[in-house]
This record gives sequence, C-alpha cells and structure tokens, in this order.
Amino acid sequence: MSMSTAATGLAGWVRADPDRACAALVLTGLGAISLVGSATHVLHVGARPEVNVTGWMVLTVAGSLEVLAAYAAWEVRRRNGFNRLVPALVLILTVVFIVLANLAAADPVSWAAHLPWAEAFAVAPPVSFLCVAGIAETRGWKRARRTRTPATSAARKAIKSNKNQKQEQARRQQQRTSRPSPPQDVPAGMTVRAGERRTQSILRWLEEGHTAETIRAHGPHVLGVSAVTVKRDMRGVGIAGRRRGEPVSAA
Repeated sequence: MSMSTAATGLAGWVRADPDRACAALVLTGLGAISLVGSATHVLHVGARPEVNVTGWMVLTVAGSLEVLAAYAAWEVRRRNGFNRLVPALVLILTVVFIVLANLAAADPVSWAAHLPWAEAFAVAPPVSFLCVAGIAETRGWKRARRTRTPATSAARKAIKSNKNQKQEQARRQQQRTSRPSPPQDVPAGMTVRAGERRTQSILRWLEEGHTAETIRAHGPHVLGVSAVTVKRDMRGVGIAGRRRGEPVSAA
C-alpha cells in the first residue's frame, strides 16, 4: 500500500466520521503524552542506587508496563461477562504498579519510595509475559467454549425431547389402565346405534328403562369412554330434560 493510498483512505475516514476521528486523535495524543511521562517516572525509580536497573532493562520494564495496561484495557472492552476477569485483574495490577512508581519518583521520602522496588523491577518482565500469555489463553478458552455451545444445546434439546416422549407414553399408559374393565353382563339393549351421540344413547337407555346405576356401571365400556365422562353426560341429559319438563332421571 502506497503512502498516497493510505492518505486517501485516512482522509475518507475523517470525512465520513469527523467526530470519531477527532476523538481518536485526542486520545492518541493524550495517550502518547501520558505514556512518555509515566515511563519517565519509572525510569527515574529504576535509576536509584538501591534499585540499580538501568540501560535497556529499565526501558523494557517501563515499556512493558504501559503497553500491558493498554492491552488489558482493550481486552476488557472486547469481552463480556466472566471472561473479563483475567484482563481486568491484569489492568488493575498494572495501573497500581505504575501509580506507585510515579508516586515514588515524585517524592523520594514518601512511603511509596520505600517499597521493594529492586525486587519489583526484577519480576516485572516475566510477570508481564505471563500476564500476556494468560490473557491470550483465556481468549482461547472463550472460543473453545463457544464451539461447544451448539453441541451442548443440541444434547440438551435431545434429552428434553426424550423426557417429554417418556412422559407422554406414561400418560397414555395411565389413561389405558385407568379405564374400567369391561363388565361381563351388559344388559340387552345397551348398544350404540349408527350416528348416535353419547347423550342420545344415554337418553334412549333411560327411556328404555335402564337405571342410572346400570348406565354408570356399563356405559363406559359400551361408549368407550371413562366413567367420569359418562357421569358428566348423564348430568347434562338430566339438566336438559328438566329444562324441557321431561321426566328424565339421570341422578
């Protein structure tokens, strides 16, 4: 990519969203100034005789801390929920180290200046590397968990569907077993004619002289329904008969 192409793309981005471009410019400038100032304080602390960390080593400590804080903040912004824990912890620890180093550089006789800075500077590079590796590894765990989510959801749906099928089979089995066993002595005339509804059959049986007890005893087998349904139909027949003024006994 040539410089002219990059400049054209940058100019197009600024024209498309000037507010975001201005915010990015301000943040970049302030971030660079803060980085330089904070790293300078860390360099001053490392140059003390009791710390004695100079040369490229103190530059690695100062640079790694500042960049690590920015990287951890970026990862916190990208993640959601519990996955923010590791980068958030790294961000807090890094900011605490930088703030304490700035306080120690600002006042050589303050309580922050008497902290064990020699040991802190010695462990800062490896701890920074482990923090970066930990953040990257937790990002990998997040992706792996996402790839397992569809399979887990499918398994849960299959288990739920199997459970529902078993419950439906148990309900049907209970309905079959709850039906009364067919009696051996069905009275003559207690049959269902073609096109006849249940209530019509019950009404005809009553008119033919069958008692309510006989209908309740043999009606479920003849009609192929439960005893509760026969009782409900008999009550309906009795109510309808009373409304018409007919002498119907369904009690």
